[in-house]
Amino acid sequence: QDALRYVTEQRGAITLDFLADMPIDEAKAWLVAMNGIGPKTAAIILLFAFAKPAFPVDTHVHRVTRRLGLIGPKTSAERAHVDLEEIVPAKDFYPAHLNIIRHGREVCNARAPRCDDCPLTSYCDDYHTRNNPDES
Repeated sequence: QDALRYVTEQRGAITLDFLADMPIDEAKAWLVAMNGIGPKTAAIILLFAFAKPAFPVDTHVHRVTRRLGLIGPKTSAERAHVDLEEIVPAKDFYPAHLNIIRHGREVCNARAPRCDDCPLTSYCDDYHTRNNPDES
C-alpha cells in the first residue's frame, strides 16, 4: 500500500509505464527511492516488466556466483548487482538470472551443494578450494 501511495503521489496514477522511457540508472534510482524497494526488486521490475538491462541478485544468484568466483567472496548482494552487470552481457541477463537461480535450487544448494552432479566443477572456485585445500 505504501508503494501504491508513493507511485500515486509522484505520478498521479498507479502505473510504472513511464519507466520504459527512462534511462536505466534513473529508473533504478526512482524505484529504490520507494520505501521497501531495494536493488533486487528494482532490477526484477526493470528486467521482467520492461526488458531493461538490470541483473537481479537474490540469495541463489549471490551464492552461486560467489562460489563460482564470478564475484568476490566478500562481495555484498548489493555490490553483486553492479559486478554481474559488468561481466554478463546485457542480452543474457534474463536467461543467466533464471539459470543461475535454477542451478542454485537444484544443484548448488546452500547447505549441501551436490558437486558430484554439477557440470560446473571445473570452473568453480569453491569446489577447487574444498577439494584442494593446500592449493588455496
